Amino acid sequence: MHKEVIGQHEFTFAKSDANDASLEDIYRLRYQVYCKECNFLRAEDYPDGMEKDKYDPYSVHFVASDQNGAIGTSRLILYSELGFPLEEHCNGNLLVDKKTLPRHNAVEVSRLVISKEYRKRKDDGLYYGPDYVDNQRSEAEHMMKRIRPMAFGMYREMYQESKRRGITHWFAVMEKSLYLLLRMHNFVFHPIGKEFDYYGPVMPYLADIREMERTVHEKSPQLWAYFTEGLDPNLILSSHLAN
Repeated sequence: MHKEVIGQHEFTFAKSDANDASLEDIYRLRYQVYCKECNFLRAEDYPDGMEKDKYDPYSVHFVASDQNGAIGTSRLILYSELGFPLEEHCNGNLLVDKKTLPRHNAVEVSRLVISKEYRKRKDDGLYYGPDYVDNQRSEAEHMMKRIRPMAFGMYREMYQESKRRGITHWFAVMEKSLYLLLRMHNFVFHPIGKEFDYYGPVMPYLADIREMERTVHEKSPQLWAYFTEGLDPNLILSSHLAN
């Protein structure tokens, strides 16, 4: 769990316990964003006002909260007999043999959403304002302003939980704006399929966590310090970083 101040507000980023009441807050936030704000899903399919699917019982959930409750969420879908949503939704769009994909030490990053309250302009995406993606200044005093918004607070929690679980790969299906944001900060995701329409144009990606660690460690030391804050030192100092 991490607490930090962004702008004028204090936020908590944490993993949600399977029996935690915050799970209902997560599902209600997903319903608000996916069904009400973005119209990705039909609200009438969720009469209880909570957006849930078959992958939730096999997921680790994360929540960002302010003084009023949940304002951001994401999940890591663990490998199970269901497989991954990426395999289900990509259909014939994958450009790799499914049999070669890492599974047992992999997760899929999914349902990353931020409350409308913290998407400041009407044209902001679900994750990040366009000014951040366009801002290419590299001065140190500007770096932390770029990496601390909501999406990166959620990614830090997902990264640290992945390290604790021995996860080596991340799958993701994402839109270009999020891919560019991650690439700008040296998070290496490789396309493994063609663009297709899934509530807008998206592509499937695969990231090797060790490769991401090497790249961020070498090219973005401040970002590396941010992402490893509070993580067990034994999980940070692996051989490929110590050399």
